[in-house]
Amino acid sequence: MADQAAAAAVAKTLLADRIALVNSLGDALDVHRKQDTAATQARDAAHQGAESARTAYAAALAGGWTAQQLSDAGLRPPKAPRIRKPRPEHTPVPVENNHSPAEPAAPTVG
Repeated sequence: MADQAAAAAVAKTLLADRIALVNSLGDALDVHRKQDTAATQARDAAHQGAESARTAYAAALAGGWTAQQLSDAGLRPPKAPRIRKPRPEHTPVPVENNHSPAEPAAPTVG
């Protein structure tokens, strides 16, 4: 009975250590999700701000300002976002099987 109680105590300790690891992992994943959400929101806000600046720049040009005058005044719009080409889908290259089954040896006549 004493051996069983000792084994149970060791098992509880090991289990507690493993539970602590899972809790730590869960906490870290929660922090990551929150940070990822905040980063996405910040990126979206930056894109919206840049689009607003480009629209205002276009309005200034339409209102009679030249690009050179605006540039001389330090008023340059953010660059337009780059259009990314979609990545081609990865198609696995078939592996050639250069190994043919061994042909049986011809019987020797002796």
